[in-house]
Amino acid sequence: MLDARHEACLERIAVDQELALEEAMIWRDQGGGRRARHCEAMALFAVGYPGEAASRLDQLAEGADGGSQDMRTNFRLEAANFWIAADDASRAYASATKGLESDERHAELRIARARAYVLSERYDYAETDLSTVIAYHPDHAEAYRYRADARLRQGNLRGAKDDVELSLRHDTMSVETSLLRGEINEALRLEAAAE
Repeated sequence: MLDARHEACLERIAVDQELALEEAMIWRDQGGGRRARHCEAMALFAVGYPGEAASRLDQLAEGADGGSQDMRTNFRLEAANFWIAADDASRAYASATKGLESDERHAELRIARARAYVLSERYDYAETDLSTVIAYHPDHAEAYRYRADARLRQGNLRGAKDDVELSLRHDTMSVETSLLRGEINEALRLEAAAE
């Protein structure tokens, strides 16, 4: 029953964010527990409060009723991504790192931490985390795309080009990767013209 209500609450966000938030708060006050608090956090993000949403998710992951380890890890991932949306690199890093303590091979958590590093302009650290993802998941298109971006930012144009092509091989329809390839190709063209 609670699972169905949780799902309905999350689906409501796509239809009416303000109403979903209001209903989640009422549900929480009625003793809805972690599912109500999770839905409330997701609704907070949807209405434009990513930092508050991330903070609530970190609290859920830490709390006594945070659920299974997998649930807590997922709360950490959502928190890290919301901190990134809030441009808070240090908190995004902290959420992702805490999640990785229970699952060091978790691709999405490593990607979130790499994105936090990029926000901090620590591109070499981002590349290291993304290389770890690729070592565990050699067909992870998103990891190749983010590593291509980190390499581009460090001036490693050949490495960036190799990664962007690998990313497109694994996900031929990615608009983000196609745009990044254009950016890398332009950087290579300018480099060649300057020689």
